[in-house]
Amino acid sequence: MSIHISQTAIVGKCCLICVSYLRKSLFRGFKEEQSASNTDATSEFERYITYVVQIEEEAELSENISRSALNSINRLLQESENYVPSNLIKLLQKSEGFSGVIEFVDDEVPTLLNEEETRYCWSLETVTLTSFAIAIPNIDDGNLKALLASMKEGLEFSRHIEESLNTNGDLVKARKAAKRIWPEIELYRRWLKTNLQKNACKGCTSKEIIQHLADEAEKVVKQVKSCKKGSLDDSMYKYIAANSMYRTSQTILRYCDAQENWPTDEELFQRISTMIADILCACFTNLPRVITLKCHHKAMEKRIESIWSAAQLLGRSKQILKILEARQLPNLDLHSRVYLHMWHSFPKSQIPSGCASPVIKTNTASPCSNESTIVNIT
Repeated sequence: MSIHISQTAIVGKCCLICVSYLRKSLFRGFKEEQSASNTDATSEFERYITYVVQIEEEAELSENISRSALNSINRLLQESENYVPSNLIKLLQKSEGFSGVIEFVDDEVPTLLNEEETRYCWSLETVTLTSFAIAIPNIDDGNLKALLASMKEGLEFSRHIEESLNTNGDLVKARKAAKRIWPEIELYRRWLKTNLQKNACKGCTSKEIIQHLADEAEKVVKQVKSCKKGSLDDSMYKYIAANSMYRTSQTILRYCDAQENWPTDEELFQRISTMIADILCACFTNLPRVITLKCHHKAMEKRIESIWSAAQLLGRSKQILKILEARQLPNLDLHSRVYLHMWHSFPKSQIPSGCASPVIKTNTASPCSNESTIVNIT
């Protein structure tokens, strides 16, 4: 047997095992799969060995290679399950539904960009909301550190989704903007060189701080618009990030002003944290589709790496999917579920605000259907 065929056999087996886990763990209402025993592994091998497609008609699949691949993927899944994103899990447990996808921005707040340039991006909107949470005064530093740690873990998962599914040009720009501003927020608690906690230290109220951030965002957009065309591209990420900051800040101000009493600092912090959790939960409903796509990577030279990545992602997201088990999803089709702006434009009355039965309602096009999936390696 040639090396090329051996590698293909390994890829084929890994893909089949990944999909067998996907079918059991994800397609049936995000139900979790228990770690396979040695007996289960043998059973898996015997069941799926016949589905591996060989390149050469006369080639025989090596049983040792297939068993090795099966053991490798099982071991990788089990090892990945040990790396639980514990901070993220705690944050997601604050969410009881998906209300945050509606509430994070008020459509009546005008955009500072052209309408066609305005796209809601999972990572950018959660990063922007995190900036506000950091800026709110009188919040325990331990809670801020916990939120930052949660976001760091959450962005690892959301970027898998955005890089696989959100390939629209404007969304790519928004994702890159989030990637550019996040390190400064995480490490130095600054947004575009603006110290997020400076005004809190001066004794400013949360309302004054949020208004200040709105003003700073508006200044950034005006500065970028006044730049010559040659330097505009270099500042595009600031342009996009500032628009997100402006609209979100104005939305928070409108919400708080509409209340009988302005929320306490702690209440505002918890509201923002819950919105972040809601948005991330909505984003993570796309994890099954992303994992499946990674198992179907077309480029042979990248397929092994992609399948290994799928196995790791599946193992690490096990607890996340468990949280989503009890969620009732809005009646969004598979394509629409990928985009935050589609969630946001959905009628609020039809966005579930709490947990429902463990069975998630989906249409036949959803990756959560009960249909079995067979992967063919060619």
